Amino acid sequence: MVARIFNVRNKENLIGKYFLFLSLSCFINCAQFTFADIQNNSSPDTLALIGYKVITSENYIYSYKNKLVKLGLTDNFETRKGYLLNMVQDEILIRQAYESGLDKTVESQNELKRIQVQELLNAFSDKHISTKINITDNELKDLFVKVNTKIKVRHLYASSKEEADRLYNQLLDGKTFVELAQNIFQDQELKETGGLIGYITIDEMDPDFERAAYALKVGEISKPVKTVRGYSIIKVEDKISNPFVTQSEYLKAYDKLKAFARKRVYEELTKEFSQSLSAKLNIQFDEKNVSLLYEYIKHGFIGASVENSFNVSEYDLDKIFVTSAMGSWNIKRATNELNTISEKQKKWIRTEENLKDFIAGLINREYILQKAKKEKLDELTSYKENVRENFDSYLLSIVENKIIEKIKIPGDSVKAFYAGNLKLFASSPEIKLSSILLDDKIISDSIKVMLVSGVDFALLAGKYSIQKIPAERGGDIGYYKKDELENFGDEIFRLKKDEWIGPLSFEGKYLFIKCTGYKQSSVKSLEESYGEIERWLANAKWYKEKDKYVDSLKEKIETKIFFDKLTKIKI
Repeated sequence: MVARIFNVRNKENLIGKYFLFLSLSCFINCAQFTFADIQNNSSPDTLALIGYKVITSENYIYSYKNKLVKLGLTDNFETRKGYLLNMVQDEILIRQAYESGLDKTVESQNELKRIQVQELLNAFSDKHISTKINITDNELKDLFVKVNTKIKVRHLYASSKEEADRLYNQLLDGKTFVELAQNIFQDQELKETGGLIGYITIDEMDPDFERAAYALKVGEISKPVKTVRGYSIIKVEDKISNPFVTQSEYLKAYDKLKAFARKRVYEELTKEFSQSLSAKLNIQFDEKNVSLLYEYIKHGFIGASVENSFNVSEYDLDKIFVTSAMGSWNIKRATNELNTISEKQKKWIRTEENLKDFIAGLINREYILQKAKKEKLDELTSYKENVRENFDSYLLSIVENKIIEKIKIPGDSVKAFYAGNLKLFASSPEIKLSSILLDDKIISDSIKVMLVSGVDFALLAGKYSIQKIPAERGGDIGYYKKDELENFGDEIFRLKKDEWIGPLSFEGKYLFIKCTGYKQSSVKSLEESYGEIERWLANAKWYKEKDKYVDSLKEKIETKIFFDKLTKIKI
């Protein structure tokens, strides 16, 4: 019942179980030992030796526990053994990357610099931001309610605040979402439906979009909301709360809820810190030159070769773009700084406002890095370990990608897998329900008597149900799959259309359920599934090829694994 943020019902998860164990992989911190130490196996904490490196039980337990939760694995000896083997394989490939000189390439050295910067920023955040995070039980309970509430939303998109304000005023003047969407969206479906997104839940949209949407009542329209893409004006069309949530389910989800809540609070605190720092540094832009640089970006100036058809004069490059307490940046400096971000990040620069946000962020970054170095955060052992771990992960990905590039999946293999595993491509049947939720046994007994005597279910739901929004819709709570109905799944799915059951009793509440319809299971076609199958088969073959390659490397890298010690580890 815990929604998609925890991926417990993600379609990819169900199908992906076919290759679940193959997906185990991790990047570890390995301590340095002398050759004599390794040969003598002087430490009882040692689980594996790879040349001069060692995997300790501390390394193993930290990574293994995280994977158990993330992948939903059962802890047993075979799982522990398989995970340790994957850790050893990764270390062998990382060592091969170093011996092949992959760490010395221009690309790798640039990536190392990027990692060093990012980890220094992370160290600063850990010291100055993360310590301020405080999550209360009430906040977690509120999050749990939202996780179990779907909202139906539509929106209008604008790239700038001015455009968003204009659209909002038109809505106030009586224009409809459908009318305005015609001139906003390129997507035909969004044009025709008035920007209808459909039902969403927690962690499916931009956090600011989500926060604004969940704060609205049904029928309400938000003021322009700034997101990473621009601005959205949001309207909530419907809300459906799951009536089957229980206290025990909340307790089961508690740790994951808390981790997600910490992530969201951290993001919000980081944004607030950034805004405060920008004000402190008094960042001021020359609007004319912002427009000029934005035009350069649109024409491919950033990262482009000198042969680019859009010519940029030295005169323009010298123009002051932004001033702050950190000094002045001309267009050339701003361009050079923008070239330090990834191509993926550059694609988010879609408006002049985006450009200013990015540059302000880069100025903030420069200030933070200077402050972090003054505080000697780059001398911390944890910082150095994180840099090395992330750089090792990067080198590992290079080696793995070289293996992947050689893999080809024949079309016949895709067809054969599809034909032999049709159940993997079938959607689950769904039942449409109406509910009456009560917290009083006497009223519950009376409702049952009235239902038996033929009183309309929708009428009673509207009058007595303690769930306000479903009550307004005659009890309608939408479609559910069997696994979303907890212990009541089998019983409810035996209902025929227009049949009801109840009261179902749990945790002091009483629930009546009526079936109002069904959606039958359907199977995706081979054409719809082809790309997914190709990726899965390539993934499976990749692990076999990886095993072969690692085995060939073991001839020159002395490796020893102490599987017997896994039984003594406490997880």
